[in-house]
Amino acid sequence: MNKLPIWQEKYIDLLTKEKLHHAYLFFGREGLGKELLLSTLSQGILCEETTLFPCGKCYNCKLVLSQNHPDLHILEIEEGKKNISISQILDLREKIYESSFLGKNKIILIPNIEFMSRDASDSILKILEEPPKDTFFVMSSHFIHLIPSTIRSRSIEIEITNPSFEECLEWLSESYSENLELAIELSNNRPFIAKDLLDLNLVELRSKFIKDISGIIKSGKDIVNISENWSKELETLTLKIEWMSYILIDAIKHNATNEAEVVSDSENITRYLGEKSDIFNLHELLNKTNQTWNLFSNDSNLRKDYQLQSLFVEWEMGLGVSNQ
Repeated sequence: MNKLPIWQEKYIDLLTKEKLHHAYLFFGREGLGKELLLSTLSQGILCEETTLFPCGKCYNCKLVLSQNHPDLHILEIEEGKKNISISQILDLREKIYESSFLGKNKIILIPNIEFMSRDASDSILKILEEPPKDTFFVMSSHFIHLIPSTIRSRSIEIEITNPSFEECLEWLSESYSENLELAIELSNNRPFIAKDLLDLNLVELRSKFIKDISGIIKSGKDIVNISENWSKELETLTLKIEWMSYILIDAIKHNATNEAEVVSDSENITRYLGEKSDIFNLHELLNKTNQTWNLFSNDSNLRKDYQLQSLFVEWEMGLGVSNQ
């Protein structure tokens, strides 16, 4: 699935109609394929063909695909670090102000640019203000509000939106045959999240989640064990917190109107909460749940089990059967 999905081609097509700007910032929610889009655009700019859609066959394309192109510089967080550091930017400066190795364009590819130290941001800004000739910045972000306005103002911002259900289904159908609709529904039309779910045994994962949430609401006795187990499952942790938010959102909708459509496998929980819980309490818990998601998304060094215990206790106190 390394080929650019058809619903992403519109972004490349849009750029072919204008003169290339020196900096592009793609933003949108996780799971929409921004990294693949960045990689494809970078390859297209370096490609020997005149279009931004890479041919995949020329010398430059082959170098990019093998991750050996000397004019493609990728800035990522180094292992054991929380942010892209100033030392990485200083190393980059030495390289990009030299002539292109292959006599063409140079690319600075920065996924998740929001995770950059203040010093690094200040340094990259100076390069953006006076970019070297034939040098292009291709950047992405899940949280564009965290990026300094000075960097944003010097970039062309392009929002990556969720594809339709049909587009997700068509793309996933190329590699999968079961549980596609459920994966799309539970990923909120984010195809790369849906793909990860299908690779992780979606049905078992979701069933365990529903069981855990039901246990928290019914008794709260297993809060410590559930917290410890969730905190070890980092690959799906933020997604589970999202699912908790969706349950509350559906409960709020159900509270407002009994006709509201809800996710099928959590329908019993949703309808119970919508009918038995106070609307203001649901909103308060939704805010707390979203705050926890933000914490986990932005800080990998938190004691996640403690944060989860705090969240689960609030759910049990606010929504638990014994408190209704």
